[in-house]
Amino acid sequence: MVDISSVVKELESGKDLDDILQKYDWKSFEEFVSDVFKENEFSTKLNFRFKTTRRYEIDVVAINGNKIFCVDCKWWGSGRYKKSGLKKAVTMQENRIKEFRKFLRKNPINDVKIKYEIYPLLVTLHDEDMIRFKNTFLVPVWKLNKALNDNLL
Repeated sequence: MVDISSVVKELESGKDLDDILQKYDWKSFEEFVSDVFKENEFSTKLNFRFKTTRRYEIDVVAINGNKIFCVDCKWWGSGRYKKSGLKKAVTMQENRIKEFRKFLRKNPINDVKIKYEIYPLLVTLHDEDMIRFKNTFLVPVWKLNKALNDNLL
């Protein structure tokens, strides 16, 4: 598990966030992303599973009012074919979002039927040369807090 206060101390000592998070695993990375949303007044659900035509899972569902971020966390290192992998991940995430919308029509959050704004998001470990693909933003984890604070997403 990633302790945000420990990460902040390491950042204050001059360490790079990429280097700090490298020592954790993908599960801790997902927890860290969830914690960033919590720090920004979102309630979160980790590894949210639901079923429509088949079973699906979203790494982090972050909810604040009628705004919902469906986050796919990519704790990937550098690689030759990463851009094509990210494009494929976006396509899969957008398909999950379509199914998630269907799921919410029959299973409203907190039993309140309101119109939700649902945003697909990929959070990556490293800064990629892609900012947006299709309808999905790609944000490196070290920019996530600022993006939320500045309403950039």
